[in-house]
Amino acid sequence: MHDYNLSLPEDFEDYEWEVTAKGYFSEAFLTVAKIRYRLNFYDAVRLQQEVDSTLESGTMFFEPNLLVIKAVDKVKIEEAVELLVRSGQTRFLLPE
Repeated sequence: MHDYNLSLPEDFEDYEWEVTAKGYFSEAFLTVAKIRYRLNFYDAVRLQQEVDSTLESGTMFFEPNLLVIKAVDKVKIEEAVELLVRSGQTRFLLPE
């Protein structure tokens, strides 16, 4: 068993549909071994749009603690976090 806590805003379910439509969410927090991380979720389409837009402006794209998932909804976020923790990849995250 892996001990961790995923925190989403209390009212997340009220606007989850909007998050899913936008394909982006950055208000998820993961705590593992007393270390807190802000996670940034994108779906593949939104990520490509962000990358293209940033590169067109002449800069580079960088996003710490980036997770790309099929759909940015509560179920997919929870599944991704479980996999992240279970696989030990949290060691690559940047803490807050």
